[in-house]
Amino acid sequence: MPPIGSAGARRAKAGVCLLLSGCLAAETPPAADGERPPRRLQESPAEFPLQFSVIRAVMALPDGRLVVSDPHENRIALIDFPGGTRQELSRVGDGPREFRRAGGLYRGRGGRVMIFDQELRRLLPIAPEGAVEDISGLSTGGAGGSWSGRGPDHLVVDSLGHAYAAIRFGDFTAPTSVLLRHTPGARPDTMTQLLRPLTRKLENAKEMEYQEVLFSPGDGWVVSPDGRIAVVRAEPYRVEWIPLSGLTVTGPVIRHEPVPITQAEKELIASGAGGSRGRISVTIGMVPAGGAAGAGSSAPSPIPVEELLFAKVKSPVNLRGGRRPMLDENGRLWVERHVRAGVEGSVFDVFDGNGNLVDRIGLPLGSRLVGFDPQWVYLARGDADGFDHLHRFPLPR
Repeated sequence: MPPIGSAGARRAKAGVCLLLSGCLAAETPPAADGERPPRRLQESPAEFPLQFSVIRAVMALPDGRLVVSDPHENRIALIDFPGGTRQELSRVGDGPREFRRAGGLYRGRGGRVMIFDQELRRLLPIAPEGAVEDISGLSTGGAGGSWSGRGPDHLVVDSLGHAYAAIRFGDFTAPTSVLLRHTPGARPDTMTQLLRPLTRKLENAKEMEYQEVLFSPGDGWVVSPDGRIAVVRAEPYRVEWIPLSGLTVTGPVIRHEPVPITQAEKELIASGAGGSRGRISVTIGMVPAGGAAGAGSSAPSPIPVEELLFAKVKSPVNLRGGRRPMLDENGRLWVERHVRAGVEGSVFDVFDGNGNLVDRIGLPLGSRLVGFDPQWVYLARGDADGFDHLHRFPLPR
């Protein structure tokens, strides 16, 4: 070994520095590192004293009170979280300030909260001071109906009067959807194509039956109040922002390790206790006299795990059970990740308006993200009796 301070030692030291700088340069930059450890929400949560059947979404008015959509009871409430009070907003009906089926919540102009009526396909505005205003029509018509109480609405709106829908052309096995933007008085614009999770038609079935390939990749999307569309691509995993006009902003590809699917997870899903099994049955026929029988509220019956289809690994973007990316009040995009079996709680990647990964946040086990205001993040947590409780944490900075 060369003596300390010699030319040979200096050359050796320079070689080590070059090697180290090369290693550092090869490291994934934070804006693309989807494997760095998530931060956990700090402090114990505050809990609203009254329970709900299902908290679909919450959205804040300018004075801090929250509009809460509860589709199970088909109610819309206005709550004062610090004061612990709740009052009903509107009522079920067809009138100018009524609704038929409470859906998602959207930010309107001037701080308003817009409630999507899933059945009548219209909006019920809540004014900044908490008063119910006359209904507002959408820029597209179509058949009404009810969708999942916790899943995404069939239509999504911004504060500018546009409505958005992902339309699948073809049968349930079509690999993509087309995202359309509807503008009043104009033809719809095609904004982008969206990858759908793989779906296979089942052979030798009595009815038209389809099976989703569980955990296969699909694209998520959400619309900001100003009309920008955030698309979360699953292959490769990255975020694109589509403006009302101009060029799409594409963020870096996010590094992620493949997440395996364990046999225990497969068996849990097959039992009916592990979330959506992705089975679709299409039945065409007459409704008998007296109406069709209700589906009931019992848990689904177990089926053999061999009858389900699974991807080789989990997609990085978790869209199971109607999940969809969410925007906080600061314009940041929250994307839920698939995690390994045994990980306690859920993990969200948080992106800025350029598609850069700016944070990773871990939520407590058993909690669902349901909304934000400028200072707080709101989670719903179910209890043993099936009721939802509303918790709030300081919004991570």
